[in-house]
Amino acid sequence: LAATIAVVAIFVPVVFMKGVLGKYFLQFGVTLSIAVLLSYVEAVTLAPARCSQMLTTSREGRGRVGRAADRLFERLAAAYGWLLVHGLRRPRTVLVIAVAIFAVSLGVFTRLKSEFVPSQDQSRLMVRLQTAVGSNLDETDRVFRRAESFLMSRPEVTRVFGTVGGGGGASAVNTGTIFATLTAPGERMPQAEFAAVLRKELNSYPGVRAVVQDLSQQGFTAQRGFPIEFSVQGPDWDQLVSLSTGIMEQLRASGAVIDLDSNYDVGMPELAITPDRARCADAGVSVSDVAATINVLVGGARVGKYSSGGRRIDVRAKLLAGQRARPEDISRLHVRNRAGELVPLATLITYQERPALQAITRRDRERAISVFANVAPARSQSEAIQIVEGLSRDLPAGYRVVLGGASVAFRESMSGLFFALLLGIGVAYMILASQFNSLVHPVTVLTILPLSVAGAAFALLVGGYSLNIFSMIGLLLLLGIVKKNSIILVDYANHVRATDGLDARAAMLRAGPVRLRPILMTSVATLMAAIPAALALGPGAEIRAPMAVAVIGGLIVSTTLSLLVVPAFYVTADAGVARLRAAWHRRGGRAGTPPEDAGGAPAPDPRSEPAP
Repeated sequence: LAATIAVVAIFVPVVFMKGVLGKYFLQFGVTLSIAVLLSYVEAVTLAPARCSQMLTTSREGRGRVGRAADRLFERLAAAYGWLLVHGLRRPRTVLVIAVAIFAVSLGVFTRLKSEFVPSQDQSRLMVRLQTAVGSNLDETDRVFRRAESFLMSRPEVTRVFGTVGGGGGASAVNTGTIFATLTAPGERMPQAEFAAVLRKELNSYPGVRAVVQDLSQQGFTAQRGFPIEFSVQGPDWDQLVSLSTGIMEQLRASGAVIDLDSNYDVGMPELAITPDRARCADAGVSVSDVAATINVLVGGARVGKYSSGGRRIDVRAKLLAGQRARPEDISRLHVRNRAGELVPLATLITYQERPALQAITRRDRERAISVFANVAPARSQSEAIQIVEGLSRDLPAGYRVVLGGASVAFRESMSGLFFALLLGIGVAYMILASQFNSLVHPVTVLTILPLSVAGAAFALLVGGYSLNIFSMIGLLLLLGIVKKNSIILVDYANHVRATDGLDARAAMLRAGPVRLRPILMTSVATLMAAIPAALALGPGAEIRAPMAVAVIGGLIVSTTLSLLVVPAFYVTADAGVARLRAAWHRRGGRAGTPPEDAGGAPAPDPRSEPAP
């Protein structure tokens, strides 16, 4: 019962986590909690019923494999008993070694890549192409046809779908998107490597900027789905443009990101025409006539309609394309004055070519420019976010950098998960304290948790996996299941002390070899269940493997070390409690032994006979 409730206590707090990560852990926590509770019901009902009918305690009827297993466990118990004797002679040394291992694991955690979700090879990529500002639709289409030809020439690509001129706005004619479907993962190079090949090829085209996006990162946030997303916010738009450009340049120079992009688009250049009202009045030309002339000759005006095949089509009159392609063409236009004479338009106006701002974006009621990027190879999402936060400290007053999308989800998920873990450990301690009627024994049980975390860190480092929400799920699962071994060991040691009147060291020397077999059986059974997911076979292996590897590494290290660390802490804690009792008596405490909630085993009744 203590083991079951302690496991559930780890998973219950994560049910109340918020955000995207909370949606994952809600299902995970509820499923695991119900499964563990049902396993307890089975253990106290069906398991005894089956044992009463099928269990045979005699070894005479066992087969060759059963006898071999018995001999193996007997040898393991003997070897473990010998090791435990030497370990308990210097329990503090064992604890110091355990603390050193945990300290090393903290350094390992700093070397692990940290990210919100790992990239998955889903055999599909999205490429956003943008040609030079001022490119027309025909020029953009030629670039897209060249990119499509390159993609279809690659054996890794099966299908290509592209849209030219998408995105809306006047600048949409120089942008577009290509979706590429790849062959099966086993038939080609990894998707990340092919994305690098594609990025290098497309960015080599003159005047083209290509951004390759991994679609597996989408769906976790409401924005574009890039791992790095943030916005520069402030009151003045021109200052925002300057600040965001500077941050992008420094971020690009850091080498932590690739495919750096923003939602700030200058757009197509426009020709701003300003009429000279004084000259127009002298020439007898109204300003409205100037505007109408330019509108008809350059923009075109509907002068009629005709029907063809049941469709009505407009007839628009304007200059030929070659007569209105350059700003200088305006000087050759004429406008009639009130007397019917043609007046050169160039004498009545001034014009200036300048970039057109397509939109002023806002976020949280502030002007904002959003920046998006992918994480560079061999770099991590957490590292890139730290660089962004470092650059934001140099902004002037009134301007700030606000993380968004996957970046803010990553920050919230990590902080929320650590809080849930600490809360779960606290709840587990209270439950164990009530079960053991002790304040010290729960600490003895929980000493295995740092070692399991160390094992998970070493396994993730060796396997080359990152610290993400799925490996954190495995870590959470690990913290729930590794306590069972400690509970089995401590509970039996307490039972031996209560029945036979042994001290802590003698009780552990007896409990360890006896409980070795169920501890190993529990750990090996869990390892066998995690191995298929750790093999990373089939689609979605990128998110299953880190979870399983964390569980396997934590179980191996925690099981191996707990056989010495838990007994060493048990003996050391008992000695410490004994010294506290002695100090209590020396300071004039009330006579008798302090209650059991101080941590020691209950003292035998002096009126009873000693146990045999």
